[in-house]
Amino acid sequence: MDAFQQEVKNIRQQWPQMRHLDLIFTDLNAIPRGKRIPIEAADKLSKGVYLPVSNNSLSVQGAVVEAAGLGQAQGEPDHICFPIAGSLSPSANPEVGQVLLTMMDEQQSEPSQLQSRNVLAHLVAQLAEQGRRPVVALELEFYLVDKARGAQGELQPPINPTNDTREAFCDVHRIDNLDDYTEFLADLNEAAQAQGLNTSGAVAEAAPGQFELNFHHQADVLAACDQVIYAKRLIRKIAQRHGFDATFMAKPYGQLAGSGMHIHLSVLDDNGHNLFSTACGEESDYFHQVVAATLNAMPESIALLCPNINAYRRFSAELLTPTRADWGHNHRGVALRVPVSDSHNRRIEHRIAGADVNPYLLASVLLTGLLVADRFTPEQCPIPLSEHAPALPTRMSEALDALARSETFSDTLGADFLSLYLACKQSELAEFEQTVTALEVAWMLHSA
Repeated sequence: MDAFQQEVKNIRQQWPQMRHLDLIFTDLNAIPRGKRIPIEAADKLSKGVYLPVSNNSLSVQGAVVEAAGLGQAQGEPDHICFPIAGSLSPSANPEVGQVLLTMMDEQQSEPSQLQSRNVLAHLVAQLAEQGRRPVVALELEFYLVDKARGAQGELQPPINPTNDTREAFCDVHRIDNLDDYTEFLADLNEAAQAQGLNTSGAVAEAAPGQFELNFHHQADVLAACDQVIYAKRLIRKIAQRHGFDATFMAKPYGQLAGSGMHIHLSVLDDNGHNLFSTACGEESDYFHQVVAATLNAMPESIALLCPNINAYRRFSAELLTPTRADWGHNHRGVALRVPVSDSHNRRIEHRIAGADVNPYLLASVLLTGLLVADRFTPEQCPIPLSEHAPALPTRMSEALDALARSETFSDTLGADFLSLYLACKQSELAEFEQTVTALEVAWMLHSA
């Protein structure tokens, strides 16, 4: 019996009511795709399951982007996929389990570098060869929204289940708001524990119906990102169970705070010492090299961190969403924040990405900074809160142009993956820009 078959045996013993298993392939946008099989067929998964390679080039709407060259031009070929060890878990439905899949290349010899998770795995392996072991923690914001839309089709904040009134006010970190949603949060927490998600609880965020789910720090970067995939799936299911919709849009409301996915990063050596700190507890040269490298590549990284047109609506200095490639200590308005911590826990918080980001690409951007840090000197690290920090692209077209010119991400993510990503995102942008909106009609129908 191989390791995965043992996992199947264990979960069936623990969850005897499980009848089906969802095979989950995360596409370019980290949207779960795949198929559902009877649990009795799970033992055969060790031999692999075939999925179209074009699943790596799906738009956010789920259509194959033919410009990426993986669809009809190649005849929609299949590639073999295998279950990821340790990812087998229950889902929100006690009768359905779930497992993540990794796709192999055409020769079936190596993980396909067209799948974003495999791109991240390659970066983790490179760092391990250098004796550098990243540790990450993620923070995931989301909104609960009313299932009913407003008069103009807009999203509406939820009806508070305790006082039966619509949420309408910003009330940052109000504990009583958690009491109002206690049944939703209790079900979410119980299901998260059942799935083994590494969460530390939810807090009410800055806007009506907004919450944040925090994850503990962990040294398995891939597992940390996997858990975000499962957590999003879980939050949506539990929200539906309680009569809400849940959204991870970066900017669901024009005048309210957006939803972000912040990531905290530190790096240990093989002996468990934090490479961001010296033996005396000060910021190390490597720390300043990583900050310099990450800031230098930041304009080129925006298209990876902001994967759709809505993501760019979140940028606002007034709402603590960074618009410049800057850094600082204990300051929430910068792109790279250094939280208050001792030397053992010194870390960098990357604050740009929205909740809609592909977590594997978010982590890949951070690990890129670690990998190319040696190209920079500590003296090249800008001063904190610099007034001369370069502006970041805040339009999708500008961000894609910057990424297309990036030698850094072509090196670390691979030229083939970067070409695939750009083709898909340029296609999505073109489709969006060809759409005539209701606002255009309202403005221009009689005034043009």
